[in-house]
Amino acid sequence: MNTHAARRFSGGLTFIELLIVLFIVGMGWFTLMPNLDLAGDRGDDSLSLANSFIYEARTEAVLTDSRQSVYIDFENGLLKWNGEEVSLPSEVSSGHFNEYPIDDSGVEFIIYPEGFSDEVRLVFSDGLTVVLDPLAVRFGEI
Repeated sequence: MNTHAARRFSGGLTFIELLIVLFIVGMGWFTLMPNLDLAGDRGDDSLSLANSFIYEARTEAVLTDSRQSVYIDFENGLLKWNGEEVSLPSEVSSGHFNEYPIDDSGVEFIIYPEGFSDEVRLVFSDGLTVVLDPLAVRFGEI
């Protein structure tokens, strides 16, 4: 057996193969990272609580294969779903629903069985602006 044939069956990875594996792992990590809550929403417990509440509605939508309606009550600063309520960080001063301004005292958005939602942008009275990411279905600060 010559040395070239012995090297071919050694079972190790070449440098190029190792780079490809690292690239694939890196792409998976950066795809997963937006859905992780590594920073804990910077200590804003009410926004974390709202995201947990929305996550429950999303899970219900996927498991039951049915749309889930979540209502945002601007006047009282509440999220309402399935007979439950959770507080938002503060009173909502303005908002957009799928890029259109909201003129009412609240808005109802849908979480679909496929795991995505309508887009909602909220501006709170304390100046905080958040967007409900339609793919991640969670509020993130802008």
